[in-house]
Amino acid sequence: MNPVEYTRARHDRIRQILVDVAVGVVTNLLVTALAVAARLVF
Repeated sequence: MNPVEYTRARHDRIRQILVDVAVGVVTNLLVTALAVAARLVF
């Protein structure tokens, strides 16, 4: 295996993990905002 390819694959995996974490955080914020808005409305 070429070390350059291995490093790039590892970098892509780390970037994918960071993207997944960011999406999870944004999703949780949206759900929380919707819950607060629903509580205010109802």
